[in-house]
Amino acid sequence: MRSIIPKDRYLKINGLRLHYLDWGNHGCQTILLLHGFLAHAHVWDDFAVNLQSHYHVIALDQRGHGESQWSNDGAYSLDDHFSDIAHFIETLDLNELILIGHSMGGRHALFYAACVPHKEDRLILVDARPGNDPQAAYALRRLLATFPREAHSLKEVVQAIRSLYPYLSREMCYHIANHGYKRVHEGTYIPKYDTRMAQQSDDTGYATEDLWPFMKNVPCPVLLIRGNESHFLSREVAQQMCRALPQAKFQEIPESTHMPVQENPIATTKVIMDFLNNR
Repeated sequence: MRSIIPKDRYLKINGLRLHYLDWGNHGCQTILLLHGFLAHAHVWDDFAVNLQSHYHVIALDQRGHGESQWSNDGAYSLDDHFSDIAHFIETLDLNELILIGHSMGGRHALFYAACVPHKEDRLILVDARPGNDPQAAYALRRLLATFPREAHSLKEVVQAIRSLYPYLSREMCYHIANHGYKRVHEGTYIPKYDTRMAQQSDDTGYATEDLWPFMKNVPCPVLLIRGNESHFLSREVAQQMCRALPQAKFQEIPESTHMPVQENPIATTKVIMDFLNNR
């Protein structure tokens, strides 16, 4: 499926060199993909292949993640990411944008759509929590405790990923690990993401900014996707989000947890394509 290779591109945004993947097809409507916490743009590769013939698909490595530069002063707040995304979209002159974000990326997409409501045509939020609750905090704590800060092999990283996401294929686990870790010397792999982000999350008790007040400011149609076994976003909270958003549709994906796009790609891609094709 990955015989189609995206181009690596870079932009200097807010003093940081940000990396993104460009799947071509310029001139078509743009889809901007935003990954989750401690992830990277390559988690979207298979999904992007399915959409690149109809859309101009780009996937951003957000600051401190993937191949993008780390912040010297550890600036990873919601406002920092918002500024990056806003300048990125303005620099590329993206309009009538389809914005798709997973988890942390979904929070950033939601906040951007609320603050800059004239840029988006559609918004898709994938298992993104809008605020704090004990279950989500526990799930994040478990995630941070499971991802190794140092591993002796990629197989060790893959085992950690599979323990968190049992529905992921082994191939996808290796793909995520291969792009998310780097070999620093013989037999040692470390994350590409800035580990200070994990420490910051721990310091705040795994809390996150409250986005509930911004829901009413999102005018475009929204698709809210939840993995039906997710511990990050409960069904009750997802339904509350749909009631708070002016135009929202809710879909649960079977046989998936927190990464439904990657865990159940056939079902999730169909739900997304139906939403995009329903004008």
